[in-house]
Amino acid sequence: MSQSRLSFVIFVLRQTALNGVLALGLTLSGSLAVMAGGDIQAGLEASKTCAACHGADGNSGVPMFPSIAGQGAGYIAEQLHAFRDGNRVNVLMSPQAKALTDTQITDLAAYFAAQKRVVKTASTDDSIPGAHLWKFGGHANTIAACAACHGAQGQGNQPAGFPALRGLTSQYVLESLMAYRNNERKTEHADIMVSIASKLSDDDMHDLAKHVATFP
Repeated sequence: MSQSRLSFVIFVLRQTALNGVLALGLTLSGSLAVMAGGDIQAGLEASKTCAACHGADGNSGVPMFPSIAGQGAGYIAEQLHAFRDGNRVNVLMSPQAKALTDTQITDLAAYFAAQKRVVKTASTDDSIPGAHLWKFGGHANTIAACAACHGAQGQGNQPAGFPALRGLTSQYVLESLMAYRNNERKTEHADIMVSIASKLSDDDMHDLAKHVATFP
């Protein structure tokens, strides 16, 4: 782990006041680093079956499916491995991922990471409470500002392994937060989000989802 990443993670953990996170066995090395060696052209060929839901270039036109263009390669690969191995379950993604080899996952991650994220229509229906949670956190400082990890405009932090959220719909963000709260995403680095989501009310989640959908 690099010193800069270690310092950043320590900052986030202090912000969230999650005294038990380290005990949960959080590891912050390995698969979330930007992956080298993926073949973008091979990833393009393998992505044909992804296009119906995520768009040919990873920019989805369907609200229930996330845009994955420009997402960190390590993050994409981690999610695909989780779907394939049963640690994250989805009726559509799980069977698709089960057919993928490690090489195909690396190539797909490289291809989608190389694409440009395009926000086709940002929502104009913002939430003041959601914006406050995003920028400053809340609940007596037990919840960190979302922007600390995901960026002021949801652009993410690839070196630290935090995904971009700009371009995601409120529907998808809400479903994701609920999945974390229900501990349904058992990916390698899900512990921080599981802990944070467990402290969010339904209203908090709706407010955050509305705010994220406004990012240009």
